[in-house]
Amino acid sequence: MDDGSGRSTQSAAPRGSSQAEPTFAFQVEAPVSSLLFIASSVLSLTLILAPRNSTIGVLTAFGWGEGPLFWQGELWRLGINSLLHNNIFHYLFNIYWVLRLSPVLEALIGPRRYLPLLLLAAWVTGLAGNLTWEAGGIGLSGLVYFMFAYLDRLRPAHKAARRVCDGPTRVLFYSWLLIGPLISLVGLVAIGNVVHLAGLVLGLAAAEWQLRGAGRAPAWRLLPAGALLLALAAGSAYLHRPVLNPDWHYWKAYHARDVAEQLAHYQRVLELAPDNNAARYNLGLLCFEQGKLREAEENWLACAARDPDNADICRALFSLYARRGDAAALETWARRLEQASRPL
Repeated sequence: MDDGSGRSTQSAAPRGSSQAEPTFAFQVEAPVSSLLFIASSVLSLTLILAPRNSTIGVLTAFGWGEGPLFWQGELWRLGINSLLHNNIFHYLFNIYWVLRLSPVLEALIGPRRYLPLLLLAAWVTGLAGNLTWEAGGIGLSGLVYFMFAYLDRLRPAHKAARRVCDGPTRVLFYSWLLIGPLISLVGLVAIGNVVHLAGLVLGLAAAEWQLRGAGRAPAWRLLPAGALLLALAAGSAYLHRPVLNPDWHYWKAYHARDVAEQLAHYQRVLELAPDNNAARYNLGLLCFEQGKLREAEENWLACAARDPDNADICRALFSLYARRGDAAALETWARRLEQASRPL
């Protein structure tokens, strides 16, 4: 039986115990943990050494995803985000906790159970970040919180869990949940607080399901898992098609080939974000091209009221009044265009 120190002994299980404590040593084979370590290390260290490793183009080349990439259906990038780090201190901190926690959890629950749970955790934490204000976040910390929470819930039953989730470790993880939002609020460092909380909640729930579900009928045990998968499927569908996001509608309108579809999406942008001048300008341009001069005028005048020094808007209104033959308005917008085009 494991004595919690990393050594394996041959003593029998205590009386009243149905089975012995799972044997654990740092030398135990941990294929899932090893794969996680290798994948994150190769990607992260290569990215850290890459020039301009914080730019969108470089991050995208390494598998990072956000916004339009998800809108094109590339949801697999959610999992890659969890593996990436573009800062050496961020990587070293997270990988230390992966090496400390992951092999223990894998030894306790077995690789066959651990692998799908880890993939599920990457899915949950990725959605939690990208469906909130933490879109595009990277790092293993969400998975680390999942590992910690799972082991923390197993502490009463397993010495190996108690050994890695000792007092100082628990203080660090739980206090960071409180300190992290304050650090983010003052703007010192961008921290994935939502991702941390999602990993923690999932880890506690998964461990609780394992501990309490053993005596239930199989059908009842599948209900929580089914509800979670249904919620994740809905979240993934919304990440791919976020109908309440004005940026998605703008992106759809910009890439649409059908004029009616473009009009519908630009109008939806303005319903969700009335101050979006770019969408209003493009909507006016579509109306102008279709000969709907009054609608174009209304949209461009609204743009000019919000951004009076924009040369493109002044030029658009100049063109509109030139087509109408309105000499007075043409002179007004000619002067406005000249003023807007002057170098600062």
